[in-house]
Amino acid sequence: MPTAIKLQAEYGEDLQVLFVESQGATPEKAERFALERNWLGNRAMWTTEAPFNTGLGGLPSCALLSADGEVLMVGMTGSIGGKVHDEIEAWAKNKKRLPKGAPSSLKKPWTNYQKSKLTDALAELAVIEAAGGDDVGAATELRTKIETGIESRLKGINWMLNNGHPAEAKESLALLAGEVEGHAVFSGRCSELVARLAEDEMKAELEAAKEFSKLEKKLYSDGPDEKLGAKFAKFSEKHAGTKVAERASHLASVMASS
Repeated sequence: MPTAIKLQAEYGEDLQVLFVESQGATPEKAERFALERNWLGNRAMWTTEAPFNTGLGGLPSCALLSADGEVLMVGMTGSIGGKVHDEIEAWAKNKKRLPKGAPSSLKKPWTNYQKSKLTDALAELAVIEAAGGDDVGAATELRTKIETGIESRLKGINWMLNNGHPAEAKESLALLAGEVEGHAVFSGRCSELVARLAEDEMKAELEAAKEFSKLEKKLYSDGPDEKLGAKFAKFSEKHAGTKVAERASHLASVMASS
């Protein structure tokens, strides 16, 4: 676990670590277990629902998936851990290079895509598609990849707004808005979310989030205890009606569980 968490910290958004509890614990017990070991409070995600069957019977096992969901490697962690790290490092090193076999006409839009200049990349790809010719298929594939990524990020921001993560949503939205500035469709979608953040309901969520973040940091650094659980419960009462309060109430119940 600690090694995977370090990998998550090292590669940031280039990597998503997903821990799967597979010994029958309830979500609450799994969360309490992770809290007690200071394994939460980072980008790594936890679940009790395996996304797919690795076909392995022992623990701990791991799998490495590509950004497109292709299974690249499966095995016992002790046997392939080093290989997984090497594969991730190689991918991170080469991710900005134009994929092997891609037409040279995609070099500029690919570079802008890697630089997060998504509006420029999409505009350049549209020109290639409109011109026709042998490069259309590759241009369409890249455009679809970029647009799917944007849609995924918009979906994630909406999820954060709906589930008590307004500060994270605001930060993610600011990044995305800058990357799609001037785009006829996606810029407007971002503006709609900016307007939502300005509504009274979201202002209350953001205000609660400021106070909640202090409690959350203490929980993730010091671990759960009875006194901190009481503070989370008191916070949830103070900010009742907000999604942030629901998160606090959940953590209070997790800390109360044994």
